[in-house]
Amino acid sequence: MFSFLNGKSPFDEAEEKLEAGETVNGRPKMPTGPIMGWQDGLFLLVIIGLIVGGYQYYQHSKTSSAETFARCNALFDAAAEAPEKYLEAEACFDSTWDLGFVSDTMEVLRQNRMGEILDKRNAQKDLLEDAKDALKFKDTVKAVSIVKGYQGAMFLRNYDKEDWDKIAKIEVVAADSAATPAEAEKAPAEPAVK
Repeated sequence: MFSFLNGKSPFDEAEEKLEAGETVNGRPKMPTGPIMGWQDGLFLLVIIGLIVGGYQYYQHSKTSSAETFARCNALFDAAAEAPEKYLEAEACFDSTWDLGFVSDTMEVLRQNRMGEILDKRNAQKDLLEDAKDALKFKDTVKAVSIVKGYQGAMFLRNYDKEDWDKIAKIEVVAADSAATPAEAEKAPAEPAVK
């Protein structure tokens, strides 16, 4: 390695000495100074430090991302048994956008899982709309049965969740009011007094 920070290489110095006529046994006299100065050594140490540090950061980011995606995928798999965990899995996958390293495989996994959750949310929104339509037509029993047939408003947010919960609360009232007319139809008519 030759000194390049001081602006001259040893070859330039040898050429100047040859032009000046300095020779040893007919050969140009080579410089006797050090080939590499302390500035060059410091510069090389900084470059090596940046390369090693960058590699270590890359490895740490890669490992951290893999662990995060594994945790998110485990949450999604656990949601098959406990559907309320879908929202936790969604939040976990949503947090992966800030990771320093995401491989193509991880990106595909994130898109597939987020897409599945979005499909489930849209299906539940469709059920909510069906229940709202049933309420518009004064069919409370149908609206309540739609809501009751599902395991809660696990995918809905904000106003949709509030609407779902309102319909779910009607269930108690609907059961009482539905029982009363049914009992009235089943009750035998009293005989007329003669």
